[in-house]
Amino acid sequence: MGQRKYKPEYITKAKELVSEILNDKKEFDDYTQISISIQDAVQAAANAFGCSSDEEVDKMRHFIQEVAYSAVKNIQSFDIVFTKKGE
Repeated sequence: MGQRKYKPEYITKAKELVSEILNDKKEFDDYTQISISIQDAVQAAANAFGCSSDEEVDKMRHFIQEVAYSAVKNIQSFDIVFTKKGE
């Protein structure tokens, strides 16, 4: 099976969108301001990229590690104390 060809304009716009989101280059009023759970992110990635082949499962595992690392890193920047219910 051959590699899919994309229009250069599409790739340019997609790269720009990803870069703007990752580098927080401009303020968005839509989905980029919504926090989603790790479960939602993993489900979306599985839906978009698949999770059937060994390679897809491996990539999904790496994705989960990156999302979890980012979430923990972000939480560490807050001064939050977690306690068990009832304490």
